[in-house]
Amino acid sequence: MIKISRYSSLDTEMKAALEKMAHNEFGHIPVVKVTKWAMPDWSIIDYTDVHEIATFYNIVERKILFDRKEVKAAGINNVITNPAFRKQGLATRLLVSTKDFIFDELQCETGMLLCADSLIPFYHKLQWYKTDATVLFDQPDVKGKVWPANAMLLNNKNEKVNPKEINLNGLPW
Repeated sequence: MIKISRYSSLDTEMKAALEKMAHNEFGHIPVVKVTKWAMPDWSIIDYTDVHEIATFYNIVERKILFDRKEVKAAGINNVITNPAFRKQGLATRLLVSTKDFIFDELQCETGMLLCADSLIPFYHKLQWYKTDATVLFDQPDVKGKVWPANAMLLNNKNEKVNPKEINLNGLPW
């Protein structure tokens, strides 16, 4: 069962469970350890029949800049499947089945995520594409830091846009 919730409406226990899964999955990565991350606006969670989290991801809704032009974006973060449920296509199903939420309900012009090299083939199969744009983000002590890893984009009409610079206008997701 897929449930889309405002992150702010999740109870403390659920937020802690999602944060623990994210820490277990990504907490060992150096750039993750030293980066302050944006608070999600939405959590998309696929539950098992016994109400256990099978897979989830979060969305940060924000106006970002593509070559200084404002674009409404759905920043995707923490696409994670519980280890007990991996290799069943659950994350693929979740991302595909909630694409309409991003583009139709939230009316975002683009989806964007930051990812490791090893994840590019997974997202590419789902019509995401790697951008070579310089991605700028903020941290509490500095504005306009350059993201040191990959960024990928998704557009509703499968039209690839290739900005030279993307400014996240805030903390990364």
